[in-house]
Amino acid sequence: MASVAKLVGAQEVEFDARLADLKKPALEAATLPPEAYWSPELYQREIDAIFFKEWICVGRVEDVPNAGDFVTHEIATESLIIVRDHEDQICVHHNVCRHRGCQIVEGSGNTPAFKCPYHGWMYGLGGDLRGAPEFRHTENFDKKDYPLISAQVEIWEGFIMVNLDPEATPFAPRVSEMSRFGIERYGMSNHVTTHRWHFRLNCNWKEWMENSIEEYHIPWVHTETFQAVSPMKGWVEFPDITDQPWIVMVGQFPGFSYSDTGDPLFPVTPETADLAPEHSGMPIWVSYPSMGVLNSVDTTVYYVLLPDGPDHCHLRLGLAVAKESAEALARGDDPALQASHEEYVRNIDSFLAEDNKISEQQHRGMRSRHAKPGRFSKHEILAWKFDTWVAERAYS
Repeated sequence: MASVAKLVGAQEVEFDARLADLKKPALEAATLPPEAYWSPELYQREIDAIFFKEWICVGRVEDVPNAGDFVTHEIATESLIIVRDHEDQICVHHNVCRHRGCQIVEGSGNTPAFKCPYHGWMYGLGGDLRGAPEFRHTENFDKKDYPLISAQVEIWEGFIMVNLDPEATPFAPRVSEMSRFGIERYGMSNHVTTHRWHFRLNCNWKEWMENSIEEYHIPWVHTETFQAVSPMKGWVEFPDITDQPWIVMVGQFPGFSYSDTGDPLFPVTPETADLAPEHSGMPIWVSYPSMGVLNSVDTTVYYVLLPDGPDHCHLRLGLAVAKESAEALARGDDPALQASHEEYVRNIDSFLAEDNKISEQQHRGMRSRHAKPGRFSKHEILAWKFDTWVAERAYS
């Protein structure tokens, strides 16, 4: 790679040379250099090489349940429209009018078609240009030549996956080996999101991602939450389970849930009873670069990190339960079920606040001129794997 000298100002340290220490075996390696968490130049490399090239989660199918339902989503500089069309297919279009580049919609809603607010160009839900007012005198103009630009989209286990690279290979084969820890037994495709969180954090996206895939911080950051019901020593990392671009660790606490006691309060997915002992409990897995899921026997918690400059990121999370439970919650006719849901949300709120606070505190430290690369413990092997993947994609 080209030299990235002087990224740390007066220290004038070659980023390339410091990055070499990351590429050693995990327990010999050094962590990413601090400038990887705040340098505008390195951030732009990550956007170009990772977020514009890799598969990114932009939500769940239940986010757009009916024809005409749409939501908008941002991946770095790109605004996207996620919409269910009249053929019941989910499409993803760049939120850019083909006339003069105006964003077409904001937020979410339901519409039979998209009309640009600037000059009234009209598009079908599938992206085809239906109308261009006052263009009958424009020479050699054909509406078929000006559809919305669409992105690759794939539905996997109820998640909407998007890739902005038209040459990208499909998503599903990238995670096919997840069956090795029993991913198909959790019934995620039958789960429906019942609570959502959205935070704009004052930290680099990688800091929160790294935190989510190492158990080393649990006794100190989650003293009264996770540590009380799922202590650090009960978590096992599986760094060699696959060569595909995903990683997994398992809290080996069979039957674990988000209740006050750790016991499940929602109906347990029957298939989870047959999990191998080493994979029984709560797996936390990450599909590179920025999607993670915490599976439990009765719920799914998922999150996506999206960068918003080197010093900020958007964290989106969802709590999903089986469709039947979600429908009962929507009806509001089961007070006990509602109380259980509120208990789960309250407990998730607690550990989220802890993770968010420590990630922002870490980022402030990374900004110091005295910050240096650190080392990895045996409880941070997945963080090392993730950082190595990022470095190979973005900095090489």
